[in-house]
Amino acid sequence: MCMLTKRAQILFDEEVWEKLVALSRTQKLSIGEIVRDAIEEKLNYQIDLEKRKAAVEATLKHRPKPFKGRIDYKALINAGRKVY
Repeated sequence: MCMLTKRAQILFDEEVWEKLVALSRTQKLSIGEIVRDAIEEKLNYQIDLEKRKAAVEATLKHRPKPFKGRIDYKALINAGRKVY
């Protein structure tokens, strides 16, 4: 486990505090551990979301624009084969 070196002061309303205390008792963790875990989870979710957005944008950049008419799938398949 890493050494904790930074401190923050957070104010909670009574309802959230009671939920934290109850969760702390049932999970046998400190409130600080619960809060740190929740923050870590949120940060990881945001990082994953950004990676997924970048992957979607990269995919869309390489897709052909929609067009009206018939699609020649055979030509598309053959063109794809030539790339690899």
